[in-house]
Amino acid sequence: MSAHMKATSIFFTGLLLLSFQSVGQQESQFINAVNNPYMLNPSAAGMSDVIQFEASSRTQWMGYNGPQTFLLSGNSRIRMKKGGDAVLSEYNIEDKALFSDPNATTGALKHVVGGRVLNDAIGPFSKTSLFGSYAIHLPFTKKMNFGAGLGLGWSNFRIVQDRVVLYQADDAAYSQFLGNTSGQNIFDANAGIVFYNAHFVVGISTTQLFKNKAKFDNVATESFYNRHYFFTAKYRFDFDNKLGIEPSAVLKLAEKSPASLDIGLRFSYNRSAWLGLQYRTSNAITFQVGANVIKNLYVAYGYELGTGKIRIASNGTHEVQLGIYLGRNRNIDREIEGKKEKHPGH
Repeated sequence: MSAHMKATSIFFTGLLLLSFQSVGQQESQFINAVNNPYMLNPSAAGMSDVIQFEASSRTQWMGYNGPQTFLLSGNSRIRMKKGGDAVLSEYNIEDKALFSDPNATTGALKHVVGGRVLNDAIGPFSKTSLFGSYAIHLPFTKKMNFGAGLGLGWSNFRIVQDRVVLYQADDAAYSQFLGNTSGQNIFDANAGIVFYNAHFVVGISTTQLFKNKAKFDNVATESFYNRHYFFTAKYRFDFDNKLGIEPSAVLKLAEKSPASLDIGLRFSYNRSAWLGLQYRTSNAITFQVGANVIKNLYVAYGYELGTGKIRIASNGTHEVQLGIYLGRNRNIDREIEGKKEKHPGH
């Protein structure tokens, strides 16, 4: 095979890896997704009556310029009627360290909005996505809610020319077909449903709903951005109001790809600090530690150890998650009125 053909073959192999027609999951994977189901499911926003903002950074195959992923997301319950009752709760009003996670609330109609920005890159291939979502939550029973959500957005898949390294510098095939700025903009959607109460969450969602065909400038492929399906479940067992155990499972399915199941167990103290262990049937064991720290901030770190054929070369995966919960400001007047009612005449 000539150097010209080698360069072309290598490049198109990378192109196929980006579009993942049959080699595996196309969507990014996060160790900490079980802590924030909104990462996978647009209906799983607003389960608690606080605003949540979160940033996650994931670096794979340390030392080999491996995949890097960054995700920024936010979601909040909103008030639909002007002058209606407040929909956000007061939260961590004492600004104490190791504050407890917000409670999921049920028994009321909720309107929830959210959004996320993602950048995923490996070598010269890069994906940027921007999505907004809306969800409605309805009381299923007094202690359980049902939610349905839809996300709409834009994604750009591109080849970053500055990162391309050719075996042969004057590769004519590369110059002819992909030497110009190569990329694809697509409009896409995701959707999901969720059932939840104060202790458990069960959700089903799908991404890349429109199953767009991969096409880079004038280079058409036979690849598609296949639909992905996620089935998520977790339950929290509380002991003595301090210790908690949370078993969880995330099943990931995609067309022409093997199923992947994440089975995990998280141990928490006072719902404010946690240790987690997770096994991925496809190729990894993950470890996680995190805590809610001062001023409504929380932070988590995850490490993923490969168990598949590339475990020696992968050098592990590191993931950092930083987030914040925001509620209503403390209502001093209401507290004073409450004290007057309890102690009339004082």
